[in-house]
Amino acid sequence: MEIQERTSGKIYSLSSTTAIPEWLSDRSKRNLSKRDSAYRHRITLLQDLEMPVSSSKIRQSPDGRYLIVGGTYSPRIRCYELAEMSMKFERYLDSEVMDLLILGEDYGKLAILGSDRSVSFHAPYGNHATIRLPTFGRAMAYEKSTCDLLVVSSGRRDASAAGQKEAMGQVYRFNLDEGRFSQPLSYTSALKKKSFEDDARVLQLGGSCIAVSPTHSLTAIGAEDGTVRFWDNRSPVTSSPNDVHLTPFLNLDVASATSGHGFFDDSGNSGFGGEVTSVCFDAAGIHMCAGTKGGNVALYDMRSSKPLFIKEHQYGLPIHTVQFHSGSGTVFSSDSKLVKIWNAKGSSASSSSMQVRDDWNDEPFGSNNDTEGVGGALGSIVANVEGTADFTHFITSGDSTDPNGHNSGLLLCTGEQAKVQSFYCPMLGPAPQWCSFLDNITEELEERDGMLDKSAAGGDEAIVQTETIYEDYKFLTRADIDQLGIQNLVGTPLLRGYMHGFFIHVGLYNRIRAVAKPFEYNEYRTQKIKERMDEKRASRIAPKQNEKKIKAKVNPDLAERLQNKASDKTKAGNVAKALVEDDRFGRLFDNPDYEIDQEAEDFKLRNPSGVAATKVRNDRDMDSDQEDDSEDDRVDKVTGGFDRVDGHDDEGWGGNSDDDDAYFENDSDSDEDGFRGGKIRGEAYEEKPKPPKASKKKDSSKKSKQKKKSKNVMYEADDYVNSGANAVDIGLGDAAAETEASKRKKEMSLSMAERLQIQSEESKFRGETKRLKVTGQGAVKEVRFVPKAARKKIEAEEKARQEEAREKKDDRSGRSRRGVKDLGFRTPFKHPK
Repeated sequence: MEIQERTSGKIYSLSSTTAIPEWLSDRSKRNLSKRDSAYRHRITLLQDLEMPVSSSKIRQSPDGRYLIVGGTYSPRIRCYELAEMSMKFERYLDSEVMDLLILGEDYGKLAILGSDRSVSFHAPYGNHATIRLPTFGRAMAYEKSTCDLLVVSSGRRDASAAGQKEAMGQVYRFNLDEGRFSQPLSYTSALKKKSFEDDARVLQLGGSCIAVSPTHSLTAIGAEDGTVRFWDNRSPVTSSPNDVHLTPFLNLDVASATSGHGFFDDSGNSGFGGEVTSVCFDAAGIHMCAGTKGGNVALYDMRSSKPLFIKEHQYGLPIHTVQFHSGSGTVFSSDSKLVKIWNAKGSSASSSSMQVRDDWNDEPFGSNNDTEGVGGALGSIVANVEGTADFTHFITSGDSTDPNGHNSGLLLCTGEQAKVQSFYCPMLGPAPQWCSFLDNITEELEERDGMLDKSAAGGDEAIVQTETIYEDYKFLTRADIDQLGIQNLVGTPLLRGYMHGFFIHVGLYNRIRAVAKPFEYNEYRTQKIKERMDEKRASRIAPKQNEKKIKAKVNPDLAERLQNKASDKTKAGNVAKALVEDDRFGRLFDNPDYEIDQEAEDFKLRNPSGVAATKVRNDRDMDSDQEDDSEDDRVDKVTGGFDRVDGHDDEGWGGNSDDDDAYFENDSDSDEDGFRGGKIRGEAYEEKPKPPKASKKKDSSKKSKQKKKSKNVMYEADDYVNSGANAVDIGLGDAAAETEASKRKKEMSLSMAERLQIQSEESKFRGETKRLKVTGQGAVKEVRFVPKAARKKIEAEEKARQEEAREKKDDRSGRSRRGVKDLGFRTPFKHPK
């Protein structure tokens, strides 16, 4: 359920429950209601209150018991009985529904205006009769005093109309008592010239909407030229075409009054922005509203030709429906995007001197109330009702006590979608009797969510949206189908084509996914176990830590930098402090998905200074680690070519230890017992008193003295030193001898194959080095140098020769021989270090 909240109240969207595919069988729907609690607890005003594609018109019978909806495709009407909350019957039509009227108290007499210039009359048994109109009809109205059905016709395109002095528009009258056409109402129509390929024609502007006052027999016609024309049906009308009562007695120029208002774009829209597209009267017959194609609604007092107020719709779209709601003193005006509810009472500059009372509220019309909401200032917004599809028509639904819905808060809207959208506004009035459960539901929701927040700033709307999906079906695109490997199911009932993809049942999708990705569940289970273990560790008793510091499991360097920077009072420090205290960024330091890869090239390019600082810090850490190394490690690094001689003590060479005394004391025990220091059962031994325990201070001081003493370590030459002379040179600190010994040790750690390969590569590019000692003249060293380009060329030639030889060998023997490396051992044998 969508909830639209304002300072004045809430609006509940009742048609935003889970959508169910129409091709789903009844059995599947019943099973779904058993399994899915959300579908089982959905709100359904009327059963099957929808059309296959879209709906265009909706009406409620005067007795408040039936609801008639016209829609498509194919063209049809559906009748719903509100007491049973279900559909009563359905009838198909020959053309789309342009307008719909209920002529009787119930569904027994219906008049349907079609898009094919026809008006069909329906009885309880079906279609009773059909008449044809000379021109296309736009809207209909029923005049009860004369039993006339009034039909507004569109303009005619006539080449001969250009030569006429006046173009006359017509409103067709069909007398239902006599069953024949009466003399039509006529009015002077405006002309609009249009140029065609062959000749220039003149377009006669016709009417677009009609309304009859419920209080007095006054008919208003809204025309395409922006004028509202009025006829008084109480005047006697003859059959003469020149009867003065067939012409309007008053013309109201709405286009001039609304010019300069609104957001209509003349360059981007075709037509005249001042065209009157909707008109209506209030229940008292005092006020009238006229909506224009430019998105303006003009509120008039019937005693003045100047509008009391002009309400602008910001979308600049045509106003298709206008309706007074006398119970709340508001006006409902709708374009294709929203239904705007605004106050029709309050202070106004044009009506400040008028202190008149009307029948739909005892409050004076000129009363001053500058607050928003119901009963606010004139023209102030009460609510904006937004739907999930474009609106085409709406009504406020009532019951048998209030058939017109003047005191009801239930709004039913037809639109460009299958469902008839329904909205409930408790601030406008209670729900009708046939759906009184809405009051209980909304009260429970308000109690659960708490009292309305009256201190909300401004009046902005906060919409809580819930996603509308097929919960038992999964939507797959072509890429998903290729990834799962189910292309063979395309065209079968298992995959239902829809838009740019397919629907598949969730159970089948889960089984296919389990086969296509078998290890996905294991990864998910491992992740969940890890999360639960982390939660348990967090609940354990731990030492109290500084709350200001971030407990970062991920990106600890970033957390430390932000914490250090947050202590500064600079602008950057304030930003860092706000980032640390904001809970929205909490996952940055505990979710592995947000871990920063500092080794990525993109990160290094975007943060060159940070990478450089990290490198300097790492170098400093390495230097400090090298300084903290023990003396043994430094000696091992310097004395390459020697192995350390390990003794029984930790004091070093020539040092004394208490373990030696213990060793000699243990030798005094007899060996006849089978083990040293053992005792034989039955013999008496004198128990020596245990030595007193030394204090902790003495032990700590002794350990610190031992740490400060330098250790004498003995080393012996290893097997990688060629001769004793090299060992002496290494012992004396000769760097060349030490380098040669280290090199020799490294070579001996390699395998035989690696050493032979290194020697062959060196022999290719470097000649033998001759060192000649000449008395008094030093030494001479001869080296052959091969350039890099020549070296690559030689390597390529050698590689080509090897491949050629290998191919010849394979051709000769029919098979290739394998070496030791082809056996698949992990690493070749290496000499122990």
